[in-house]
Amino acid sequence: MPLNANALTDLASTKSYLDIDTTDTSKDSIIEFLINAASEAIEKYCRRKMKQATYTDEEYDGTGSQNLYLKQYPISSITSIKIDDVVVAATEYKTRKESGIVVRMNAMWDKGILNLKVTYQAGYAAIPSDVELACKHLVKFYFKTEIADFSTTFGEGFVMRPEDWPRQVKALLSPHRKVLI
Repeated sequence: MPLNANALTDLASTKSYLDIDTTDTSKDSIIEFLINAASEAIEKYCRRKMKQATYTDEEYDGTGSQNLYLKQYPISSITSIKIDDVVVAATEYKTRKESGIVVRMNAMWDKGILNLKVTYQAGYAAIPSDVELACKHLVKFYFKTEIADFSTTFGEGFVMRPEDWPRQVKALLSPHRKVLI
C-alpha cells in the first residue's frame, strides 16, 4: 500500500523508529497502512490539514466581524478573496499567517451564508518535527497494540479514539490543534 499524499512521515524513518531493519520488507504494507491511518487521525484530531496545499474558492459564511478564520493554516499566500463573487483588493486585508486569520482593514466581512470565497495556499511545506514524531509514536502504538490484526479483520474502518492514544502523542500535537471558536 503506497503512502497517501497527506502522510506525515515516511516508511524508512518509521521502520527505524520501530527498530525494524530497513532491508526487512515483510511488514512494509502494514506500516504504510498505519502511517496513513495515523496521519489521517492526527489531522482529524488537530482539525486541519498539515501538508501545504492550495485551496480554491473555499466557502465561508460572512459573520459581520473584522476577522475571517480560514480552515487551514499557516497561510503561505492568498490568491483572492471574493464577497458575492466580487474580488476584495489585497490592500483591504492583512493576514495573521501562523493562526490563519484574515483581518479586514477599516471594514467588516459582509454577513451572509457562503458569501465569501477564498483561494489560498496553507499548511507546512516541511512537516514540523514534533508532528512527525507524534505520527511515528502513534504508528508504534498501533503496531504494538496489534491494531494491524484488528484492521485486517474489520477492514479500514477501525476506530481508536484519541482518548486511547498515549499522552505523549497528544502533548506533541497540542500546539498544532485548531481551537474551535
